[in-house]
Amino acid sequence: MSTYHILLFGICRDLLKSSTISIEKEGTCTVEDLLQIVRSMHPALEKLPSLRLAAEHRFPEPDFILSESMEIALIPPVSGG
Repeated sequence: MSTYHILLFGICRDLLKSSTISIEKEGTCTVEDLLQIVRSMHPALEKLPSLRLAAEHRFPEPDFILSESMEIALIPPVSGG
């Protein structure tokens, strides 16, 4: 069983009232797998139009396989000009 520690920022941090969450998963885990698990475990995040996972300061493709030793962050929707 692998444990993935996910850093939270912005509205994600506010909605979950925490700066980190941990997810346990058996076997390999892709970016898309982890996003689906996070959304199912934390329904408050379903209100957000888009969420991205960053791994090691990059935005990997949805099929990228994560390692529990990676720095993983949940990135909320952002706006800019």
